Amino acid sequence: MESLRAFFRLDFFRNFMKLFSSSVLAQGLSLLLAPLLSRLYTPEDFGLVALYLGILSILSVISTAKYEQAIMLPKKEGDAVNIIWLVLVITLSVALITALITVFLNRPIANLSGNPDIGPWLYFLPLSILFHGVFQSATFYANRTKRFGTIAQSTIVQYTFLNGARVLAGWVRTAFNGLVAGQLVAQFVSALFIVKKTLVPIRAKQSEVSWSAIKAQASLYRGYPKYNMMLNLTNNLSGSLPIFMFTWGFSAEVAGFYAFGYTFVFRPLSLFSLSALQVLSQKIIENFHRGKEIYPGLKKLVSRFFILGIIPFLVIAIWAPSIFSFIFSDVYAPAGRYLQILCPWLFMVFLTAPLSFLPELFFRQKKAMVIDIIYLVLRFFALAAGIWQNDAILAMALFSGVSTLVVGYNLFWYLQLARRHQKTLISKTNENEK
Repeated sequence: MESLRAFFRLDFFRNFMKLFSSSVLAQGLSLLLAPLLSRLYTPEDFGLVALYLGILSILSVISTAKYEQAIMLPKKEGDAVNIIWLVLVITLSVALITALITVFLNRPIANLSGNPDIGPWLYFLPLSILFHGVFQSATFYANRTKRFGTIAQSTIVQYTFLNGARVLAGWVRTAFNGLVAGQLVAQFVSALFIVKKTLVPIRAKQSEVSWSAIKAQASLYRGYPKYNMMLNLTNNLSGSLPIFMFTWGFSAEVAGFYAFGYTFVFRPLSLFSLSALQVLSQKIIENFHRGKEIYPGLKKLVSRFFILGIIPFLVIAIWAPSIFSFIFSDVYAPAGRYLQILCPWLFMVFLTAPLSFLPELFFRQKKAMVIDIIYLVLRFFALAAGIWQNDAILAMALFSGVSTLVVGYNLFWYLQLARRHQKTLISKTNENEK
């Protein structure tokens, strides 16, 4: 117990700050440039890039089969390297299949999305998929080897190039959507950067790579495509659902308002949770395998996140429309209104995200998948009801309500899993003492 407390005081704080400080710098740059970007691009432009990223988020899950999450688990380094190659093979295969589909079905897919302007950008999806798979593999390997500084640097590189390309494209008034182009540039550069940083230790284990070893790891961790991939697929589809349905049911402008508020306000806060997740998961897995309690530390973490987040979220909930009008111009006031409605859900996500790895740790992916499917269905009907009434505000309110309830249940369930683990350890200790 004492070593766990020391972890939360020292190792966790030091590694967390490496990741969080880089996120602050990266997102700080995004926030500083947001007023400029809001004047260089229209809400429809933001709706287009949100649609592109929504499609990519779904394909990216399939492109790795979520095997990258298993990179941290093997005891032997060579096994981890074989999983990396497994991920890269799957990624390349999905990218090639996507290329064929976009070539032959470009126009039908673009029309079905509700925004035909997405058509030309669909051809770039295979590249985005490839960059994503490479980046994810390298990031999880860096996490495994505790190279948190490398992860932090890659975040800064990614957002520097993302914002730089977007400002440059908007400033010169290019004929294409600079927001999507900036995404592609950032993906390429950040993937190249982190691969270069992690390539040397991977090379040292190339002698242990073989097709038989890759197949063995694929079989050993088959629960990841079986459960984690489906879980993440429904989760990403659920997350992208508002963009798809707002684009199809209302307009690219409504989708753009939603995406703008999410991107420039909630995403910086979500990176705080992500930084905690990257550090916390690695250490908690170690303590779990050593038979140590994890519940007290997790409970304390949630309490601290509540204290840290309550004031910023209250400010957004009360004054978001006025803040958006003042900073981004009156054109983007609806984005503030949408964010205001979504605040309860976003706050619950902020609290819950750092614990999202617990179902994997306790092999409860099946239940997590069922919850996510229910989550997806409820969100669909919430948005559909708003579209049926032709009322975007109603759709947003119903969406926020069901999302808050489901994420709140997830938080309760995660803590219960850790608490049951604690009770099991105490029972075993008492039996041994007898």
